[in-house]
Amino acid sequence: MLGTLDDMNVPVFCTVDHAANAERTGLRMPATRVVTFGNPAVGTLLMLEAPTIAMDLPLRMLVREAEGVTVLSYARPEALAARHGIDPSFAPVEKVSTFMAGLAESVRTGR
Repeated sequence: MLGTLDDMNVPVFCTVDHAANAERTGLRMPATRVVTFGNPAVGTLLMLEAPTIAMDLPLRMLVREAEGVTVLSYARPEALAARHGIDPSFAPVEKVSTFMAGLAESVRTGR
């Protein structure tokens, strides 16, 4: 996923490796990472529309292993928008929604 974001020129702000953190405490869990990333130009438009959405930005995606399969999970941008009173048809919300779906598909297919 990091390579895909890099190829798309999307900045990665943080990666949290939950499995590595668990390992340091003597616990084991399948590979589980949360990757935090985004486009400040789009995120800023969302925050100007509803400042409280800053609590849910930057974007993040959970990448985990489940029974030998990589599973991607993320909060739907329309749901985040609705939570903060932004119309889901607001152009930046639609842009983020299209981006997240495309990113998930790129990671899933390796293209």
